[in-house]
Amino acid sequence: MSPAWVTRARVRLGPFLTRPIRILLRRLPPCELGFTSLLSSRLTCERTALAGYRATHLTDLHIDRFLPRHERMLQAIAQRRPHWIFITGDLLDTRSGLTHLARFLCRLREIAPVYMTLGNHDHASGLPETTFTELAERCGVHLLLNRSLILPLEGGELAIAGLDDPSTGRADPGCIPGRTRNRFTLVLAHAPNVLDLLSDRHHADLILCGHSHGGQWRIPGLHPFWLPPGCHGRLAGEYRRNGHRLYVNRGVGWSLLPVRVNCRPEVLTIDWVAEESSGE
Repeated sequence: MSPAWVTRARVRLGPFLTRPIRILLRRLPPCELGFTSLLSSRLTCERTALAGYRATHLTDLHIDRFLPRHERMLQAIAQRRPHWIFITGDLLDTRSGLTHLARFLCRLREIAPVYMTLGNHDHASGLPETTFTELAERCGVHLLLNRSLILPLEGGELAIAGLDDPSTGRADPGCIPGRTRNRFTLVLAHAPNVLDLLSDRHHADLILCGHSHGGQWRIPGLHPFWLPPGCHGRLAGEYRRNGHRLYVNRGVGWSLLPVRVNCRPEVLTIDWVAEESSGE
């Protein structure tokens, strides 16, 4: 494993190296391969106090222009009827994408309350953090950067802790609230290396992240040859460490080239159900 400073340097350098490609492709008609269908994944969490609630998780939007697939994605999410929508960073790549991102976020907010954090591409976009704060306020969504919110529910509560990007060393797990009876604690973070930042003294029932793009180009029989620093080998799906449960979402956008091979963009649905031991 590379030293932390090497990983952070690689993560910060990547968006700068790929930005010229983004700018060039924006001058051409939209052409994406491997984005025609969504992978609709489902995750079940046991907590009687939240039984019946549903959420949608998105990550790695990389929105630089609003395309027909974004409209289809909004329709698919609306059909799921989530109570909350969570987004774990890499909202855009370039300044010019801000207007299109605002359009997407405002439409999402019409479906359900939105809670999001930032990723390495957001920080490398050249936009100051205040711009993302103003965007969140304008669209009526919640931007959580090393802070948490607690939503009271009938019979319990949901704690949402949003960490700033772990892959660039900005995450502060100290914002995660402590354990309380009938509280479900959800942690939002961009990169899978967040799992290595949490010890058994940090209480988290579920951690959601992205950053990996699921490898983006997956050749049968071969290990993914592209995985950004900060993944620590975590490609997609569930991982556990120190009693924590992490889900790595493939994301819905792309890096370097607008191509996905054997790696459909993913939208995750989370359903809460009653605990078996509760007798309900």
